[in-house]
Amino acid sequence: MPATDRAGPPSLAVFTHGELIGDALIKIPFVRALRGLFPDHRITWITTEGTHLATTLRPMMDGLIDEFRADTGIGRSPLGLLKPMPIRDRFSLVLDTQALPWRTLLARRLKHDLFVSACAGYRLSDRRPPPGYKEPRHVLDRLFDLLEVAGGRRPPLDMAVPIPAEAEAEARAVLPDGPGYVAIAPGAGKRVKCWPLDRFVELARAQVADGRVPVFILGPAELDWLPELRAAVPQALFPLQDAELAEPRYAPVRTIALTRRCAAAVANDSGTSHLFGLADVPLLTLYGPTIAEKLRPKVTRGAVLTAAAFGGREMERIPTDAAIREVEALVRS
Repeated sequence: MPATDRAGPPSLAVFTHGELIGDALIKIPFVRALRGLFPDHRITWITTEGTHLATTLRPMMDGLIDEFRADTGIGRSPLGLLKPMPIRDRFSLVLDTQALPWRTLLARRLKHDLFVSACAGYRLSDRRPPPGYKEPRHVLDRLFDLLEVAGGRRPPLDMAVPIPAEAEAEARAVLPDGPGYVAIAPGAGKRVKCWPLDRFVELARAQVADGRVPVFILGPAELDWLPELRAAVPQALFPLQDAELAEPRYAPVRTIALTRRCAAAVANDSGTSHLFGLADVPLLTLYGPTIAEKLRPKVTRGAVLTAAAFGGREMERIPTDAAIREVEALVRS
């Protein structure tokens, strides 16, 4: 039913610049909380560029987002302020999630009854937080603050996403009951964000020495590491490379299901770290050139090691023994 039909359900639009895979994974708890806060609204997700919520993660959006209008170009250039708005629907509520004032002015041109935006300290928003409000550093905290301002109450943060029964059964078959597993993801979108591979090997060997089984989660970009890791840690498992798995091999739901079989997980700042976060297992995340306070996965139990704590931004500054101690503490907590 079109949003302009006032006899239909109330309509809600979320405006974002777009989501790469890491951004999309971070926002899944926000999307779930949005649906919980506005259960009767028709939700439309509007983006300037593309969004992995509408592609890679689309199966996880069923029942949460009713419609995607991706890659609209709205907000691609300030010149858009001089052009007609390509979306003519009227929305009961528009939530603007980005931070550039000229893009917020564009988003305000979407027809609306209520417009809520945190941009410029909520100065362009129809509703604002109480006086003295200070914007938190973490992206997810900011988004939940936005929901609280728009909806009048703060929805609960629930990181553990539902997993289909067939994915859980497959993960149980691949990682059966018995040994304690530790998931290890040595990759990242950029190699500058990767802890040295030989240190992941040392960490994995420490898990073997303590009677646990390392479970390496390797994506397509890390397949060249597979022979080296198999030779260095013969006790390790590589479930995403298991010939018995059905395709698509790298489905996010599969990684989450496998991770939930583990006692703990370790990752660089990466999309996989956020998949581990959605599994909500005890998680150690390693940071070098990026900012942990803004992007770290939110889990019930977690730890962070930063290169800055050891005098720089290079990942190799993080010592192996510090990571081994953190994993041990997470497993035993």
